[in-house]
Amino acid sequence: MTTCITLCVLSFSTAAHAADDEEVPEHDGRTEGYSQKVQVTKASTSLVWLAFIALTVISMSVMFKDARRSHLD
Repeated sequence: MTTCITLCVLSFSTAAHAADDEEVPEHDGRTEGYSQKVQVTKASTSLVWLAFIALTVISMSVMFKDARRSHLD
C-alpha cells in the first residue's frame, strides 16, 4: 500500500517537472499602461533582512525573560 502511494506521488511530481521545460517570456505587469517603454529596476532586499533581524530579536527576547517576574512589572 505504501509503495503504491509513493509511486503515485513520485509520478505526479515528474509530470509537473516536465511541464516547466517551456520557455515563457518574462512579463512584468507593473509596466503595463505606460505610453512609453519603462523599465523597473531590481530592488534591494536589505530592508527585508533588517525586518527579519528585528523580528528575530523580539521573538528571541521572550526566551531570556526572567520567570520570577510578576505581571505588575
